[in-house]
Amino acid sequence: MKISTEKDYYKILGVKKNDKTKDIKTRYRELARKYHPDTNQGSKKSEETFKRISEAYEVLGNAKNRKEYDSLRANGRRHSTGRPSGNRNESYSDPFDFGRQYTRQGPRESQQDPFSQPPFADETVMDPNMPSRGFDLQFMVKVPFVVAALGGQIPYTYEKHVTCPECRGSGTDDYEEPCTVCRGKQRVVETATLDIDIPSGVADQYTLKFPRQGGAGRNGGPLGDLMAKVCIEKHPHFKKIKTDVHSVVTISPKLAEEGGPLEIQMLDSTTTIHVEEGTLTGEEFRIPGAGSTQPWGKKRGDFVVKFQIDENSEK
Repeated sequence: MKISTEKDYYKILGVKKNDKTKDIKTRYRELARKYHPDTNQGSKKSEETFKRISEAYEVLGNAKNRKEYDSLRANGRRHSTGRPSGNRNESYSDPFDFGRQYTRQGPRESQQDPFSQPPFADETVMDPNMPSRGFDLQFMVKVPFVVAALGGQIPYTYEKHVTCPECRGSGTDDYEEPCTVCRGKQRVVETATLDIDIPSGVADQYTLKFPRQGGAGRNGGPLGDLMAKVCIEKHPHFKKIKTDVHSVVTISPKLAEEGGPLEIQMLDSTTTIHVEEGTLTGEEFRIPGAGSTQPWGKKRGDFVVKFQIDENSEK
């Protein structure tokens, strides 16, 4: 980018010439959020406006560039300087890109040694004052067997970056000194609790996405997302096969031989079934519509009771 004295960068940002850098930064953040391409998809006008305010901020947000710009305009020199700025990319940089953006230059033509290291002196870093998106977080969430089968809500507690409450994300105090709480990092780590809605019939290892529940961004950038990978806990008595839930129930030799009523525990209730006389180990009793819910559906599978005869059983 070249500094153009023909453009009134103060007017583009809507700030005054005697405004402090902190005020210019605040104004730029407001405009960047308003005209960023991600929030104005398909709008060429917003994209062009965003390019103009980004160009203006690269000059006014940097003390050295701003001083040179003011000096050139005061002397009436209406032209573009040939001095390149810190960013060598002519296209605008997306301030909401995850993390920092780096540009690494390849070996110069004069370098003939194949074992020499590429020059890192030319590596440039994105303006640290530009808004950046917060971190996406991913956690394994233990989900009880019954909740995974029928759906429900579970609370989940985790740690994430939040905007510093002391300096409100500016990183500095009223005297433009580093904030004593976040030490200039703009964010602090806090514990957060989220009520996670578990879809009925969700599969093990499925990842649920919760937008804007991740870490806070820098310089007014948007929040990251939270990804919760479902880890279904094993049940001591139930086993899921597709949408059917199987349960092994021990009965006494007398009940197996003579038959009779038997109370059993299902996923969400108890019921009484009738054991036929002469029942053998391995025989099954099927209860329709009492199993697991179909993924994101309403129809349920069956609850299958598999009998096992045990002389020590009291049933």
